[in-house]
Amino acid sequence: MADEKKKESGEFNIAILKSDMSEDMIKDIEESTKQVFGKHKLHKDLATAIKAQFDQKHPPADNKATSGVWHCIVGSDFACSVTHETHFACYWSCNNVKLLLWKSKDSPFD
Repeated sequence: MADEKKKESGEFNIAILKSDMSEDMIKDIEESTKQVFGKHKLHKDLATAIKAQFDQKHPPADNKATSGVWHCIVGSDFACSVTHETHFACYWSCNNVKLLLWKSKDSPFD
């Protein structure tokens, strides 16, 4: 995963803390974060909106959940353990709120 990258853009202080995503996907994360933080305040609404944007921008190739679905966690303090597809995970912060987005297959046995 990539080292920490910080970008200040207007009122949003976005820092990519860990990522194995492509630069294009990281740009999508930064754009989505700006849009979502401009519209929503509650963490659950932020997570839902970011997941929805990535579902729309980066859907599974065959539109099946077994090809991978996006998950998002947002909060100021959380712990998790997840299994994700290679090159489809990012952990970042915006204005002291931490976000984790990853793509995983519906079943680990597929």
